Amino acid sequence: MTALKDLKPLSPSPFFEVRGKVTKFDKQRARPLPNMTGLTGEGHLVDVTLAWSSLFLYFHITSRLSLEEGDSIDLFIDTRDLKNSNVMTRFCHHFIITPEEEEGVEVTRFRGEDKHELADPKLMKIETHVKRRSYEFSVALPKEVLHGYDPREFKRLGFAYRFQKKNGEKQHFNLSSNFFNLEKHPALWASLELVG
Repeated sequence: MTALKDLKPLSPSPFFEVRGKVTKFDKQRARPLPNMTGLTGEGHLVDVTLAWSSLFLYFHITSRLSLEEGDSIDLFIDTRDLKNSNVMTRFCHHFIITPEEEEGVEVTRFRGEDKHELADPKLMKIETHVKRRSYEFSVALPKEVLHGYDPREFKRLGFAYRFQKKNGEKQHFNLSSNFFNLEKHPALWASLELVG
């Protein structure tokens, strides 16, 4: 028999759906996504802003720590966010962005025949600006690397991210990869409505 003190705490993530709104691209008016570290039990390492246009998705990441080799952010995007499949479909994407190298790569792992061709890294635009004790970087993912992305046809995205420091410290939105395999469960990603 297991003692109550030995049970792992339940994460609230699979019991409710996280929803939000993303505004059209405008650097002056864009606001960061909510800080979910209270739910994930992590430290607040970055602020992540997401904006959209008919031509691209734009991310601006501001780190509260110094840039180190090995820092990265994983972006998980479902361009249709139908929540009817718990496996990666052709509309799902997993990008890894490394700010120091200003590089990005798509590493989406599909099961079965429902897949798309992986993105050409040369089409991703990444710029990093280093400050004395912090840094920020921006990522523009054009619609050419986002299979099924068409805001006129579908005004919602499934989205999650995992920011990771070289020492292994992490920050997630909307659920932690310490408890869930983000790469395999797009139905658990947050639902973001494209507005404006």
